[in-house]
Amino acid sequence: MKAKTKPSNLYSDLAIFKRAEPQPPRPRAERRPMDYHKFAVGQTLLFSPAASEPVKVKGFYSVVRLMPPDNGDNQYRLKSDTDGHERVVRESQLTIV
Repeated sequence: MKAKTKPSNLYSDLAIFKRAEPQPPRPRAERRPMDYHKFAVGQTLLFSPAASEPVKVKGFYSVVRLMPPDNGDNQYRLKSDTDGHERVVRESQLTIV
């Protein structure tokens, strides 16, 4: 005769339902490239486009999101303060107002 086993509770056995402990800050050598952005979300900046882009896009933009670097230059998602148009630009094209 087989012995009866207690049914397991599926949810209590899963690790994803356990509370995560806060992680300490990463050491400087282990930080990701996005930790080194020069500008912050919400900051207003002056965008100076490259010579190949139309001059009319030059103006004041607000930082919407920090983006990963491209060829060693950090990128930002910006929103125009005048027309609401969004674009992704390199950090070297931005100036603090």
